[in-house]
Amino acid sequence: MSFSLKESELKAGVKLLDGRPFYLSLEGIEKLKEEEVIESLLDRLDIALKSNEVNQVSITLDRFFTKGSQLLEKKYYFLQSTTIEYYKKFQLEKMVANYNRSITYEQVGEAIIEDFLSMWELCSKGSLNSPSKHSIRVQYEAMKQEIGKQYKTSCFSVYWDDKPLGIVIPIIEPGTNEEGRLFYMGILPEWRGKGLGTPLHQLGLALLQEKGATYYIGSTGIENKPMQQIFRNNNCKRIFQAVTYVKESPKRETYHNMLKEVKYSY
Repeated sequence: MSFSLKESELKAGVKLLDGRPFYLSLEGIEKLKEEEVIESLLDRLDIALKSNEVNQVSITLDRFFTKGSQLLEKKYYFLQSTTIEYYKKFQLEKMVANYNRSITYEQVGEAIIEDFLSMWELCSKGSLNSPSKHSIRVQYEAMKQEIGKQYKTSCFSVYWDDKPLGIVIPIIEPGTNEEGRLFYMGILPEWRGKGLGTPLHQLGLALLQEKGATYYIGSTGIENKPMQQIFRNNNCKRIFQAVTYVKESPKRETYHNMLKEVKYSY
């Protein structure tokens, strides 16, 4: 039987982001108050990993929920990153009027998807956030699994005075109707340090509103001071610190075969 959250776990507020076969990402296990309940959840995730149902499991929880961290380490999860989480409630007026007019953007279609992925890879170079272990190709394919059909309207190339600046991927969080997130936002290395991250982020927020989001949840690494400043510039409220733990399937050879077989599709 494939992994799924129990009704009681869903009601408690645990979130599951499903990018199978590449990953499962969980948030909010600290809302499960009893240690035995958390251990049962982790046991079921172990079955999914050992059966090769999924290659990787990541679990994000409140940094100060020490019992949860102890349980994860006991189950051989390793600490991948520490992040700061932010929140912004959108006002009735559209943010689209606020971002810099020197920025233009285009929604990416099938004809230019490979160019988009190449730009995504360039944007990821030298990032202050913890790097993904997955290739850009795998991240893209997993995103499609996680967010469903909305991926077709979520990939945007962004330009500054008609020159490539970066990319944004605004999405409505799966399982919600109004929670906006940026699956990815990145700026090309040659544009960093020029103050353009703030208007790029503003554009992403405006696109989220156009998708129907009424609020935004974002995060960045605890060492990524420039991105933390961008959140402050755009009036996002810091809400808490989180840690992300990761565990991988022992069947690494199957995963490497998967990487070779993944094809682009849009």
